[in-house]
Amino acid sequence: MSDKLPAQKEKKVDRRVQRTRHALRVALVELIREKGYDAISVEEITQRANLGRATFYLHYKDKDDILLEEFSEKVSDQVRLISEIPATFWAPEQISQNPGDRNTLIPAMLLIFKHAAENAEFYRVMLRGQSSKRIADRINEIVVTSYNEVFGVKFKNKPALIYQEVPMDLLAVYFSGALLSCLAWWLEQAPAPSPETMTLIFQNLYIPGVQKVVNESKVR
Repeated sequence: MSDKLPAQKEKKVDRRVQRTRHALRVALVELIREKGYDAISVEEITQRANLGRATFYLHYKDKDDILLEEFSEKVSDQVRLISEIPATFWAPEQISQNPGDRNTLIPAMLLIFKHAAENAEFYRVMLRGQSSKRIADRINEIVVTSYNEVFGVKFKNKPALIYQEVPMDLLAVYFSGALLSCLAWWLEQAPAPSPETMTLIFQNLYIPGVQKVVNESKVR
């Protein structure tokens, strides 16, 4: 009996922490929609969440911390969905099968742009330059890490994709820079192209270079 009590108590504490952090994140997102990120103070966040400032600083250093946690939560499900796409779909033969077909949407790419469209206001704050360099660096780190996790696992038994000329890490950095730049541009357009159109644009900018490197690595 005594062995179970600490675990039960820990669960209650964990749930309380989760509720508190969730309330602060919801408050931040609501305030972003109402007045923009830069204009928001910690006091306004705590008032909206009906919590004290001392409680805020028990969980977060500043509002950037909340923003980063919310972004991580939003993209985690997308990374999981992308990772579930079969590795055979991403194999060099599949990517290069129809290099002239520029109208075939890659599901993983479409997932990214649909998610950005559904959370456009939040993504604008993250990408338009209002946020700090720390946020920009963290976003890039999340994208690069996710890319390496997804493709590193899928291609661990496909050494043709680990080429000396373009290491996987560099390809991940290149993907992140290209993707984040396209997202930032897209979300500032009025009217903005559809997620489907933007997916095709991004693919046609990004995929040909990957095809070229993959094909060249296969003939060496």
